[in-house]
Amino acid sequence: MEPATPDQHGGIEERIRLLYDTFGQRKKMGLPEPDLRRPLFFLHRPFLGDLDLLTIFNTKRCKYQCHFCHLPAKSPKALVSEEDILAQFQFVVSELKHSLSLITRFTMSNEGSILDPDTFPFGTLRAIVQGTRELRMVRRIVMETRLEFMNRDAIFELRRCNPRVTFDILTGFESKDREIRDEFLYKQEPISSFLNGLDAVAASGCDLTAYVLFKPSPYMTDEEAFQEAESSIDYLVEHCQSRRIGLTIRLNPMYAATGTKWAEIARTTPTYKPPRLTDVMKLAQKKSKEGLQLYIGISREGIDENWGSYLCREDYSDALIRPIKLFNERKSLDFGEVLGKMNTGLRLPSTSPAGSNG
Repeated sequence: MEPATPDQHGGIEERIRLLYDTFGQRKKMGLPEPDLRRPLFFLHRPFLGDLDLLTIFNTKRCKYQCHFCHLPAKSPKALVSEEDILAQFQFVVSELKHSLSLITRFTMSNEGSILDPDTFPFGTLRAIVQGTRELRMVRRIVMETRLEFMNRDAIFELRRCNPRVTFDILTGFESKDREIRDEFLYKQEPISSFLNGLDAVAASGCDLTAYVLFKPSPYMTDEEAFQEAESSIDYLVEHCQSRRIGLTIRLNPMYAATGTKWAEIARTTPTYKPPRLTDVMKLAQKKSKEGLQLYIGISREGIDENWGSYLCREDYSDALIRPIKLFNERKSLDFGEVLGKMNTGLRLPSTSPAGSNG
């Protein structure tokens, strides 16, 4: 039999490319979802050696208005019913029905706090955790929340719903610098409150995953950004070690989010430059070699200004993305070769478009 011609295949390669771009790791983020029975976003992805199911639920928006974050603007202002939130979970599970036996981690997020009952009713959370007992390979459930909503009794009740899993609290620490937290980020979370939250994490027997922003002030130089991010990471390491909390760092290069006060300050600051991705890689490699589990977040969540992310810096190349993905998957923890080529001025080949959701 003669092999089929490309025309006979009906453009199969193009159709697969479109499917991959629409539903794979390049799928769009940052869009509102008017149907309350559908989540804002979900993705089955490799993450730190696991196969993670990330689900961003479509719930009532966060009550805080941090100056660097515009994500809650796409979420409803009113409480979403338990029935609708459970329908979102069932929709995601149904969409992934052929790979349910591969999921080892389940990450729950919303544009608020998963442990805040005013945005995510606790009965709903309990029902979803109970449901994960049937995702039989899942060994870790990650819940994104501000630490003020940590409640030991609630965690103990969730643990009874699925005693097989480890619970991991995902939270935004961002920076240890009080001026940056208060003036630029407007976190409305004093360091003392964060440390009280760490006490609750320890008392609950949970692990912690914390976001640290690289270059959280638009006034920073590249050197100051590196030093500040390293100092913030070291601060978290110290306080988690003293409480015997397992720690993972999500190191995120700061971007200017459309419509935020932070972006407006950056736009009107003559000396502002976004972070260099190679600087982020150097710090990640350094801390990883010190034994810290760390993940580089390269997603701009679909809401960045075109002048306000690492894509705009002179060091950026698409060829940096593949090594970062390998680092995040724990397949290679050394950027030496790629960074060496950058330092010697060699042009890196373009291999992968930026924008993967990581």
